[in-house]
Amino acid sequence: MLTSLASGFRCLGRNPGLVLLVLLTNLAFALALAAPLALQLEGDLAHRGASSRMMYSFDFDWWAEWSPRQEGPAAALSPDLLGTGFAFRNLELLLKGGLPAALFARGEKLSLDPTILGVGALYWLLQVFLTGGIIGVFRAPQGGFSVRGLVHGSGFYFGRILRVSLLALAAAGAVFALNAPFARWVDGLAGEAVSGRSAAALVLGRHALLLAALLLVHMVSSHAKVLVVREERLSAVLAFLSSLGFCARNLAAALGQYVAVGAAGGALLLLFGALDARLAVVGGKTQLVALALFEAVVVARIALRLGLLASQVELQRARGR
Repeated sequence: MLTSLASGFRCLGRNPGLVLLVLLTNLAFALALAAPLALQLEGDLAHRGASSRMMYSFDFDWWAEWSPRQEGPAAALSPDLLGTGFAFRNLELLLKGGLPAALFARGEKLSLDPTILGVGALYWLLQVFLTGGIIGVFRAPQGGFSVRGLVHGSGFYFGRILRVSLLALAAAGAVFALNAPFARWVDGLAGEAVSGRSAAALVLGRHALLLAALLLVHMVSSHAKVLVVREERLSAVLAFLSSLGFCARNLAAALGQYVAVGAAGGALLLLFGALDARLAVVGGKTQLVALALFEAVVVARIALRLGLLASQVELQRARGR
């Protein structure tokens, strides 16, 4: 497992342009929402005392008065997105079925505007498109790629990767459907628990089980995508079943990759939180430093994601797939 991880990240190191490519797609979709919001904030803060205060710290009083009047994507702007809050917010949305595009949010109240969900769905579709080309790059041990070749590979495998992704969404839907009665039963036990500690353990435990099930679905679907490209599979269903068999036979190694990358992601989040807490944003220059820090975290998260994918390619190569 460690050998395949090291090989995968070395492969990513030979192709650093992939991280830049994915970063640019992230920024493009973020700008689609951020640019109109920036223009609105500029107008709403014009000639107000809050405009100068917001240069040095977040003005909660102004935000508390401004936020309830907002509609659309602007309503999603809140202090819980600052610092490390984005990670916990994304995890909450995932466990509520809000990602992607609120497909599995049955009965859950999500404070997400349809525009944000729509942009997220388009972003998911773009990532599905790029996956085939990126795996094609990782398939070649010598490294190196051209944008033209990557786009060609992405288009060539897009239909098959999309079918695998839809199967993964169906599997995730089944997980959420099975989780609904289980969650009601566990919440009932938590309501009857004699101590708050026991109730909290039950609720946290069911969330942990749901997260583990979703990670297993992601692992199987990710290895299926690798099989589609490495072995030129035509059938998404057979690729999914073959991936399920491969992951079952190599569960410790396949799951260990997720544990290692997840631990690295957790360490990254802790480091970011520590640096963010010590960075006093008191004007334009420090805002640029904060922006550079935030983008560095995004780059590191993309590198971890792509490194995991490259490691899965290496694991299949090492285990005879």
